[in-house]
Amino acid sequence: MKAIFALCAILAAIVVAVNADAGRSACQDEIEVGQTYPHHFDPAKYWLCEELNKPATEVDCPTGLAYMHILKECIPWASYVWKKLENPPTLA
Repeated sequence: MKAIFALCAILAAIVVAVNADAGRSACQDEIEVGQTYPHHFDPAKYWLCEELNKPATEVDCPTGLAYMHILKECIPWASYVWKKLENPPTLA
């Protein structure tokens, strides 16, 4: 029983570690401020660098829209095409 609990705790820690990043910018470079970056796990969200040295803020696209990082805007899901994601210059 203890082994199952330990395994569950380890798996939970791994999931949290993987989800914590999601392509979030650390906004540690001046060129990142004011820029948006794709959320790596949810196309209906994106990251916005508002302030230097403050990790990017998660932003939701309006209902029915997805963030297209090539266009740097939220577009209708019917027009959304997945493209390979890249990390911002600095990661949180």
